[in-house]
Amino acid sequence: MAAPAVLRDVFLAHQQHWGQEDGGYLFEDPAGPLPRIDVLVYRPTAKIGLTMFSTIGMSARPMPATPGQTGQSGGSSRSELQFSRRGSLSERAENSIARQLANLAVHPFRAGTQLDWGHLIGLGQEFPTFPGCHSVFLSGPLAENARDYWQTCEGPVRILNVIPITDRERDLGRALAPLQFAQTLLERVDILAERPA
Repeated sequence: MAAPAVLRDVFLAHQQHWGQEDGGYLFEDPAGPLPRIDVLVYRPTAKIGLTMFSTIGMSARPMPATPGQTGQSGGSSRSELQFSRRGSLSERAENSIARQLANLAVHPFRAGTQLDWGHLIGLGQEFPTFPGCHSVFLSGPLAENARDYWQTCEGPVRILNVIPITDRERDLGRALAPLQFAQTLLERVDILAERPA
């Protein structure tokens, strides 16, 4: 079965913006809400010392509308996830992170809700390679020149940046407005590396 046109558009947008991926992981569940999720991996270079991950598959269909909600702020109910981690990773660590991202991509369809910037999600386990981080914060662009969406035949597909957070950080995130929480995190910790014990 051919991939939906929206996924081809997302894939081509990745290639235009980031170039050819260095690797990837495929997760298939023909009976699930998303039959296929690819997680692309871009490994560190001399210029960029990050391992970057991006899902393709979550935007195959709109996320379910939450009762009383007409769509995400900004008007897009299709999204994909991005995640960056400082340094190189083993193949096992890459696979674990890709699997966690694929599980997060399916979450809104299993829970019957939408995900958006500012949301906090408990994982019930540590995020791979981030000891003590049992939750994630979904953020908009984290740098001035970062993209906030991919343009596709189905309209904009919002980019949700995944930031692992500790239980203490999650408590702080519940007390602050999302933008204030994101700024506080950026001031206090390196969100691209595991937290000091």
